[in-house]
Amino acid sequence: MPEDWTREQIMELGAAFCRSRILLSAAELNLFTKLRSRPRTVEELCREEGWSPRGLTIVLDALASMGLVSKTEDEHYRTPLALAGWLTQGGEGSILPMLLHRVFLWNSWSNLTEIVRTGVNLYDATSPERADNEVEAFIEAMDVVGLTVADVIANSIDLKRYTRMLDLGGGPGTYTAAFLKKAPRMTATLFDFPRVVEIARKHLTERRLIDRVSLVEGDFAVDPLPDGFDLVWVSAIIHGSSRKENQELYRKIYASLDPGGSLLIRDFFLDDTRTSPVEGAIFAVNMLTATPDGNCYTFREIKEDLEAAGFRDVEMIRQGQRMDQIVSAVK
Repeated sequence: MPEDWTREQIMELGAAFCRSRILLSAAELNLFTKLRSRPRTVEELCREEGWSPRGLTIVLDALASMGLVSKTEDEHYRTPLALAGWLTQGGEGSILPMLLHRVFLWNSWSNLTEIVRTGVNLYDATSPERADNEVEAFIEAMDVVGLTVADVIANSIDLKRYTRMLDLGGGPGTYTAAFLKKAPRMTATLFDFPRVVEIARKHLTERRLIDRVSLVEGDFAVDPLPDGFDLVWVSAIIHGSSRKENQELYRKIYASLDPGGSLLIRDFFLDDTRTSPVEGAIFAVNMLTATPDGNCYTFREIKEDLEAAGFRDVEMIRQGQRMDQIVSAVK
């Protein structure tokens, strides 16, 4: 409500990008990893990396003021041990891939004003033509996000009756892994672009689940889907496409399912006002900047489109304020 805001809070919101940009630039420069093993001076880093001493000094001092690096009296900087796992490459629980993904979001969000003015967005974050570094940052970021919720979601679903799962657009395989751990009798097929499948192979091998997974390369928007499944899992996929494109996808999924099989969709599902959950309404803006036609959809819209594809018993089986809502449907 408007009365919940103060003048000062709105001013702070307008300036919030400053701290964010400092953090993202530090991530791009991999500063936290370079400062993990031992304290370094600006001169040492600039000599090794060819960076600007003025720029690096100002950024490091800003990071120190925020508590993201430490600074000694003799002007040595270091990543604090308490933060090293989160902020460094290969660190335990590292969120660095997500920060690098947000660098690409920064670039796409910078076009928001023009997109609203013109209605045109030529950038497509779902395109198979994206650069390798952007794809890797995005897919690894999805693993970072998924690790915090995948087991929770898998444990909230009764998986006992399912034996063959299709993880459509399965990314790094985070949810495939969570489902397979929950359901020992289940096998899975992960379907995604070739470059993504290789990342999934790495993660599923590390998690010792690769022997229960078939990896299939393809583009679900244009290629036929494999069939013979009693469960299809569609996680954080439909927001990247138009409603019409999703209607076609639901028809393809319906054909890939065995009779009596289930479709589970994890995404944001907005209420009829399209203002709740708040994170969903904001994520719709992300789709405005990142895709030509993507959006977040209401449960009513999803239900209509699934039923038009032939599904029955469409219901919201998990509520949530973040992207942890789940809709189920039966063939």
